[in-house]
Amino acid sequence: MSSPLGVFGALPTDLLTSLCRHLPMSDVVSLSQLDNEMEKHVKRFIYREIKALRVEINENESTIHFTFKDKRITQLSMRGFIWGEVIESAKCVESLEMIISKGVSTSDLFNALKRAKFSLRSIKIRIPKGGDKLPEKTRDLYSRSLALVQKHSASLRYLEITGSDGQHVFLTMNKAGSSSQMTYNQAERPLPSEAIEHDKNHTFAYSVFHAFLNAHSIKDMTLEIGSKFDAHLALQKAFQLALPYSRRAILERLTIDFGSSLKDIKEQEMKEILLRHVNADHVTIPNLQHFHCYLPHDEIELSQDFLTSLDEPIKKNRKCPTSQPYKSTISPRAVRCQ
Repeated sequence: MSSPLGVFGALPTDLLTSLCRHLPMSDVVSLSQLDNEMEKHVKRFIYREIKALRVEINENESTIHFTFKDKRITQLSMRGFIWGEVIESAKCVESLEMIISKGVSTSDLFNALKRAKFSLRSIKIRIPKGGDKLPEKTRDLYSRSLALVQKHSASLRYLEITGSDGQHVFLTMNKAGSSSQMTYNQAERPLPSEAIEHDKNHTFAYSVFHAFLNAHSIKDMTLEIGSKFDAHLALQKAFQLALPYSRRAILERLTIDFGSSLKDIKEQEMKEILLRHVNADHVTIPNLQHFHCYLPHDEIELSQDFLTSLDEPIKKNRKCPTSQPYKSTISPRAVRCQ
């Protein structure tokens, strides 16, 4: 009786593997369904070479893109193929990017991701601007994304979230999980009719970043602030996202980089932003030892009296002789945003 694989069944393993590497993913899946041995071969040699996934789901299409270790990219429609089995067999995936519209079904995707055996080092979530015809499905997307980040929080070293309002935040963490850098790009000023959606985006980002950061002990945090309309609000939200209250006692060093988005800010406004930040937030970091701030341009001149006033809230709050030493430094120079 002839093999359903025909001539493929007689090929040496290395040649068969090389052939599969050059086939579209739809053909690889079809080939794996012809024979049990071929299925084992594909799972062992092909699916395990997948290093990254990119998922796009909207009202019109659902597609998953696979990036292999040799940088080759192929894709599958998420309708009509056993793409879930591919995800579950791709045990070496390190990076996941999801571009998912509001109001679409995501249960199949997240069920497959839940069963997957890989440990992610990078997650990117982007929710495009658009209507929300089925709010309950959007709530499901938020809760499932949160659960996914919680699952991979120990292995994650990069997290990026772009909300439907344009708020864009990404955080990179060092290998040891002790030092992080967050870049916060503020959304455009919301219209009154957009205020609720704006708040929902921040709440989602807040929950997901905290799910990640609560699994680590960050001693050194850098915040890069990109402001669109309110620098104080941008700093406040970035601080909230980057430093879960329960982990603030661990922080020893905080750096804030205002960058060129504030190149037109006036000296007095900059002073007010710094004073409000220090008075409201630094007292919640009991073991902070060094605060450094990069100002947006070199035309701001801060007197020694003002610099001394930045330290006063901390000194008053740390009257105990055994309290941690503390100092703040300011660099009034131009900073190039990355």
